[in-house]
Amino acid sequence: MAASWLSALILAAIICSSMVYDVNGYPNQKQEEEVKRSVEKELRELKDRLQELERRSAWELENNESSRKRRNADQQDTHGPIGSDTSPLGPFTPFYAGQCFLCPVGSPGPRGPPGPSGTTGRDGRDGRDWSGCGASNGDGPTDPEEPEEPEDPEEPPSTNGSSGGTVFVRWGRSECPSTSELVYSGTAGGADYTHKGSGSNYLCMPEEPIYDEPQAGTSGQNRALVYGAEYEMNTYAQWNHLHDNNVPCAVCWAPSRPSLLMIPARNVCPDSEWTTEYSGYLVGAYYNHEGRTQFVCMDKTPEVVSRSSHNANGALFYVAEGRCGSSGSGLPCGPYVEGNELTCAVCTR
Repeated sequence: MAASWLSALILAAIICSSMVYDVNGYPNQKQEEEVKRSVEKELRELKDRLQELERRSAWELENNESSRKRRNADQQDTHGPIGSDTSPLGPFTPFYAGQCFLCPVGSPGPRGPPGPSGTTGRDGRDGRDWSGCGASNGDGPTDPEEPEEPEDPEEPPSTNGSSGGTVFVRWGRSECPSTSELVYSGTAGGADYTHKGSGSNYLCMPEEPIYDEPQAGTSGQNRALVYGAEYEMNTYAQWNHLHDNNVPCAVCWAPSRPSLLMIPARNVCPDSEWTTEYSGYLVGAYYNHEGRTQFVCMDKTPEVVSRSSHNANGALFYVAEGRCGSSGSGLPCGPYVEGNELTCAVCTR
């Protein structure tokens, strides 16, 4: 760099020294003195500039990052005024940026291509900068703006089939309606009508039971007892042909309808959004018997278990009728009629 400065100055001195002769080839002493003084001045200025450049270069080596930023700034404005105090390199800014300050200013060149992409940064430490609740000892989420969501606890299986339909019993029939699928078929059972204990609900007993290490010979000691269920319909003309026969049943699954509803006293469902699985008549135990059972919906066209007319009793099904009265103990008269058999409907949605 210094050699370039010296070459430029010597060349300028030679050019200038050639001007001390007049057109006739005679020495011009006055002009020679002026050139000499000018050259000496240029040499002094050159020496000062070289010293300044060396000092600045050493400073650049110690402050490489700052130097890079200044060079970028110089490249954006390579034709600033010489001696500008806005640049730490002073009058050498154009030269240091690769420009010739003795040359005429040319037009700006085209924009260069973008430089290569930098290397990917290193991953941060887990939880290092997290200051939220519950984050300590570096075990918090790595991004405070997007904390990790807790996993949903495992939901217990639904008893009404909310994730895949619902199950119901069709009393009086061994097959399911076309709106549902058969799970299994069997025979109705329950507690004996004379017993005060055992269960109070009707059961749909499967056709092929499975026993696991049974203990025989106890004769009912310390046990709950389950009997077959029969129709008791001798006083109901519409179903008296069913009397003393065992009652079939079917367990059905409605695969896409999770809600189940049994409506007493109506044989239709609430609206078109509900599916009527079957309709019929409300039945239960005789009102004056020891044992109590739940009310269930018996299909309107019931069937019997083949060869089961034995009058063995056990659990019994009686048609239910309404009682109305103004004393407050009955259903409201008007909509309900004293002594009329109550209908029912099993609906899913």
